[in-house]
Amino acid sequence: MEEEPKPRREEGEAPVAGWQTIYCSLALILVAFFAMLVSYSSLEEKKVSLFIHGRGNIDAGNPLSGLDMMKLSRQKAAEREEHIMTAMESLTAYLGRMGLDQVVYIERTTRGFKVTFPSHLFFESGGAAIKEEAHPSLKEIGKIVKAGNFSLRVEGHTDDVPIHTAEFPSNWELSTTRAVNVLRYIHETGDISTGKLSAEGFSQYQPLLPNDTPEKRQKNRRVAFAFDLPE
Repeated sequence: MEEEPKPRREEGEAPVAGWQTIYCSLALILVAFFAMLVSYSSLEEKKVSLFIHGRGNIDAGNPLSGLDMMKLSRQKAAEREEHIMTAMESLTAYLGRMGLDQVVYIERTTRGFKVTFPSHLFFESGGAAIKEEAHPSLKEIGKIVKAGNFSLRVEGHTDDVPIHTAEFPSNWELSTTRAVNVLRYIHETGDISTGKLSAEGFSQYQPLLPNDTPEKRQKNRRVAFAFDLPE
């Protein structure tokens, strides 16, 4: 019995190897995989939060349109702004009752607001022990942090007059110790999670005004409290 002739490849036609097909498929899969990784790495917190909120509506059988998502985003922003303004008004009212509204300053920030106290209200010159008369103000700050679920950053600032003592070799140590002592007091009396608290000492390197007069140096000696909410 004669063997059937095998089909002949046209002259000039390149052979197709199976490994090339597999290699191309694998390369495409890897490209898609890395594209997915890049997209996840650039997610913004507020977008994730918005997606989760919207997903809850979808799971409940209420899919959100693009317009609904925009309304939800604006609503969240409005609620956040109202939350911040309520806290600022509460602290402003307290400062007024205590007669501190002329020396303590409140300013709006991108993530919340900042309150700045002259350091002499909290400490003796060259010291870091908190005055007893400062306790009510620190307790009030703790209440606002806890009620508003804010994160709090305490900043210590000095003027440019150098200090060199056994306890504080420089203004770095003085400003940092003051911030930490204030933070510790708020944590212990306000029962606030340490994960929401931080302290920084800036020494004389972030002055509000030039250190060329006693009055300006006094303004530069301060303790600031930054109340922050996630974007």
